[in-house]
Amino acid sequence: RRWLAEGPAALLAGGWNIGAIVTLQDGSPVGLTVQTNTTNAFTPGALRPNVLRDPALPQGDRRVERWFDTSALTPPPAYTFGNAGRALLTGPGLANVDLSLLKNFAFTERWNLQFRAEAFNVFNHSNFDDPGRALASPNFGVITAARPARTLQLGLKLNF
Repeated sequence: RRWLAEGPAALLAGGWNIGAIVTLQDGSPVGLTVQTNTTNAFTPGALRPNVLRDPALPQGDRRVERWFDTSALTPPPAYTFGNAGRALLTGPGLANVDLSLLKNFAFTERWNLQFRAEAFNVFNHSNFDDPGRALASPNFGVITAARPARTLQLGLKLNF
């Protein structure tokens, strides 16, 4: 500690600041819809399918190509509403770690140069978006997008 407070070693190895943001979230609720209006009465907004059995797959069976059991859902008969709940499934969760490393170099009482190195999603964990929700859609039950991969950035800021 004595050698990192002043002198040449302090210029390179001393005075660094580390910051971290850790985000751990469970998946968001996923509501399913049908693409056609089976009520033939009015424009009700998003209609729901009929549920034959629980469409949720066990954690170990979920894949990007099949997040839930699509065969457990059917379109409602003509002139009826579907019996599916508003949000009967849960989407993929989020696990993200962002890190920052910075150091200030003071030249005079007025001048300061700050170096920053930042890493977003530092462990490059795959964080997927919700699966397709519309019955009869080609992407029904399929995850087609993910959040950004690891991003690194360097920066300099001059304060005077």
